[in-house]
Amino acid sequence: MDKLLVLEQKRLEIFKKYNKETKRGIILIVVAGLIAIAGFLLTLELLFFLAGLIALIGFIFFGVAQRHVQTFRTLIKSELILTLLQDQFDNVSYDAKGFIPSSTIVSTGMVKRPDRFHGEDYIRGDYKGVNFQVSDVDLKERVETRDSKGNVHVSYQTYFKGRWYIYQFERRFKDVLKICEGRGYQVNTKGLVKIDTESIEFNKKFAIYASTQEYGFYHITSSMIEKLMELEKLHRGSILYYYSGNELHIGVNDRRDYMELSVKTPINEESLKTFMGDIDLIPAIINELRLDSSKFKNPL
Repeated sequence: MDKLLVLEQKRLEIFKKYNKETKRGIILIVVAGLIAIAGFLLTLELLFFLAGLIALIGFIFFGVAQRHVQTFRTLIKSELILTLLQDQFDNVSYDAKGFIPSSTIVSTGMVKRPDRFHGEDYIRGDYKGVNFQVSDVDLKERVETRDSKGNVHVSYQTYFKGRWYIYQFERRFKDVLKICEGRGYQVNTKGLVKIDTESIEFNKKFAIYASTQEYGFYHITSSMIEKLMELEKLHRGSILYYYSGNELHIGVNDRRDYMELSVKTPINEESLKTFMGDIDLIPAIINELRLDSSKFKNPL
């Protein structure tokens, strides 16, 4: 509680500075707009020049305000997140600028190779004997479009943005299992067989591919189907699963930035509930899929 009070005091100080610079920026932009209108009505170029200069100064104030937002973001990541993680996990570490490499994600064959990639908020630790890694990721593809004059315009559009989890358990399986929400058009299914379960609802939501049907049904039990459906409800957007060797990869494509607080939001136990929910999803997957059970341990 003392920690939250100290952070809230720091937030109030930063927010006061942010609010001050933002108001200055707004006032100057409004003044610039009025001068520009006067310049248009009076056809005076000097007024247009003056309006542009004032508007530029206004945008500078907006830039300063955003730097205060970044200061708050750094404060939260450096002083709050690791403390919350240490209360939940063993051997935990946190790197705000770290991430799971795109090469690791692409190697699963669950998503296509990005033309641009960004990651952050890398967490590594142990829970109930299961090692985990997780980070925010943003995968973009290069898109070319032509206008009516034949000019080519290049943009980079996000096709996967959310969280990527990697869980490592003791037992190393020889086969591969891929489960993806939707039709799985981007999934590399070479050498795999498609599997349908007895659950019509599950088959409508997920596409399943495995090295063999036997291996697929070893994991896709009625209990597993129930758990996957529950996990699907915990996440917005689409979700995918990749079992290979001694790892389970889970990708959540929900267009979210995780573990973020607004400088405008008071820091207290109530506002941290959503924040803690992002952290609680890490052990929830281990608990729901029972990754700490004998099934995922080396046989004696």
